[in-house]
Amino acid sequence: MQKIIRMLAAVILMIAMLSSHSLAQGEAGASSLIIPPGARANAMGQCYVAVSDDATGIWWNPAGLAVQNRTVDLMHSQLVPDLASDVFYEYIAGVYKLEGIAVVGFALHYLTYGTWTHTKMSSKEEGEASSWEIAPAVSGAVKLTDSFFLGMNLKFIYVSLAPDWTTIEGMDGTGHSVAVDFGAIWRVPDFGLAGYRISRLYLGLSVTNLGPSITYINRDQAADLPRNLRVGFAYTPVSDELSEFTLMSEVNRPLVEFDRSNTYHAGAEYVYARLLALRAGYVHDRDGNIMDPTYGLGFIINDRVRIDYASVPQAKELGRVHRWSLGLTF
Repeated sequence: MQKIIRMLAAVILMIAMLSSHSLAQGEAGASSLIIPPGARANAMGQCYVAVSDDATGIWWNPAGLAVQNRTVDLMHSQLVPDLASDVFYEYIAGVYKLEGIAVVGFALHYLTYGTWTHTKMSSKEEGEASSWEIAPAVSGAVKLTDSFFLGMNLKFIYVSLAPDWTTIEGMDGTGHSVAVDFGAIWRVPDFGLAGYRISRLYLGLSVTNLGPSITYINRDQAADLPRNLRVGFAYTPVSDELSEFTLMSEVNRPLVEFDRSNTYHAGAEYVYARLLALRAGYVHDRDGNIMDPTYGLGFIINDRVRIDYASVPQAKELGRVHRWSLGLTF
């Protein structure tokens, strides 16, 4: 089992780098939880904690569900297309408003590391096996006031590294855990600054993946969940019938290895006539060796269908990743 874990560690590390998220989180278990869903958020420098206004908000900040009605979002992403075509990530989520009660949501993360060949010490091949993980989540959010929202997720995480016939112990190399996320969003009351009126300013905070470590065959093989603290703002200085312009920024603090540095994110979005969105941002992740811009486009059809594209940087030695996602509002 230890051999298998070491073999997969390189793949998991690369996936963490491809996710353009903190490398420190890549050293924890459950890599599916660190891949940010939604091409829109990815294009805006991966700044979304204070926006979180679609079903991908379940990942970014569940408090954002409080102002939604019925929404579905999907994303498919090949993570290392140049190296392995069968390593990919899937995300699907939906949000539904229960009138007078709360807003509820469901999300499913699925990550496959593809297939690999098991060999004996004699180098004789015994067959192919696969490694994968899945993490369903249920969510709930409420509006405490017209300007303050709270949300929470409950997740179940299941990781399958290897079947029993490939391990020395003759036991499945699987592990599972549960986790919770908490989030809050505050719409700051309008105020004046240097003679300018500030309105439509939102502050967001989320703490994610709080739960026990994932244990495999024994406690020595336990892996921490990728716990994280995210704080940021979104400010919309222009909003009328023709145009909407939003600026945002956030800081992520990994809560796994505290000697790791923060990651910093900034982004902007311009929406024209509720038809076309232009997006750009920047990711500064020193430990992950990612200090590059993001950018992308969004197409909006009848305020119901959203097709989004993002170009996302990776570590310096790797190429950029292209992501597409689809959103539906009912």
